[in-house]
Amino acid sequence: MCDRFHLPYESGSTGKTGGFRREFELKKFFTKKVITFIAITILSVLFVSIGANTSKAQLLTSSDQFYRAKVIALEDVKVKEVSLDDGVSSISSKSVYFKAEFTNGPHKGKTQTMLQYIDYMYAVQPKTVEKGDSIVVSYAADPASSQQTWMFIDYNRIHYIIGICILFFCLLIFIGRAKGVATIVSLLFTAAAVFLVYIPGILSGQNIYLSTIIISIFIILMSLTFLNGVNIKTFCAVLGNIGGLAVAGIFALITNQLLGITGIVDEDCLFLMYVNSAHPLDLRAIVWGSIVIGSLGAVMDVAMSIASAMNELSETMEDKSAGRMIKSGMNIGKDAIGTMTNTLILAYIGGSLSSVLLLVASNKDPLYLFNMEMIVVEVLQGIIGSTGILFAVPVTVVIAAYLYNKPKKIQE
Repeated sequence: MCDRFHLPYESGSTGKTGGFRREFELKKFFTKKVITFIAITILSVLFVSIGANTSKAQLLTSSDQFYRAKVIALEDVKVKEVSLDDGVSSISSKSVYFKAEFTNGPHKGKTQTMLQYIDYMYAVQPKTVEKGDSIVVSYAADPASSQQTWMFIDYNRIHYIIGICILFFCLLIFIGRAKGVATIVSLLFTAAAVFLVYIPGILSGQNIYLSTIIISIFIILMSLTFLNGVNIKTFCAVLGNIGGLAVAGIFALITNQLLGITGIVDEDCLFLMYVNSAHPLDLRAIVWGSIVIGSLGAVMDVAMSIASAMNELSETMEDKSAGRMIKSGMNIGKDAIGTMTNTLILAYIGGSLSSVLLLVASNKDPLYLFNMEMIVVEVLQGIIGSTGILFAVPVTVVIAAYLYNKPKKIQE
């Protein structure tokens, strides 16, 4: 009787205790996540702030000032024609005069007659302005008369870009929820680190090799910690990422030396040599940095995917052992290697598609094409990035298999 009387009470008591314990552990988990998020945010802000202050570059100055304006009405169109050898006349240029209102800058609210000059020597031209168009204008010389006037420069696309970014961020939050928010924050810090610290640092004459390593490590630690917190899975992904990227960097150094890369990939590189006369930029180092930074995202993706898979194996595998986990992890990694290598190669091809089309259309000798430094660097970026992925997989697998098979007291 006594046992029967106390059994439901004990069962209910245990249930309540278990519920309180689970609630306490859940609150503790979320508190830890929030503290980690705040701590990483503060550290990232400090890194970007200090880096931006120490990486100030003396940039080239320009007297041109650009402003936004809105087209109110068209006023006049003047067409210039030229006669060809066969006696047929052809339109060579068109001057479109229109009235527009400034929407920013010192002239905001004022209206002014402006000019859009269309030169038909070029096959592709922007469309003729229409009432209501948002445009970018500057006070410049009219190509037809060389007189200074307010000129149409291009259409204002910033509001569309902002809208697309907001839509992208909303989709990230809607689908990813908390991870989506973490992804947005890590993306913003990545952009800030590259554009406020890394690029100004290069232009100011800092060591490109060292700057690339520091920025890469910061992006890896910041991004993975934001997305997954501080745990064994993140630690494995970080080490695997650094291992794969280190191999890619060393391979890039060797191939740059072996292939005699000068860094003069295209005409733009020649202008870089004169950006900072006090500290001339090392073009070979810039090529190396572009290869490492370009492969960082793909290597990070693979390392995190493998670390997550190893974490799941650790929780679900029966008779868990380091050997079995390594074998299973490598099988998973083979699939990731295939897809990510294709992704990386296709990304580089897509980024230089115009150049590839032009070179193929010019019907150059393959011997000449595949010895052009521009083509060589593109090939190197794809191969070296894929090499980083290849090595990130086994490094992550081995580290994870070892850590997940250590005694729990040591893991904690």
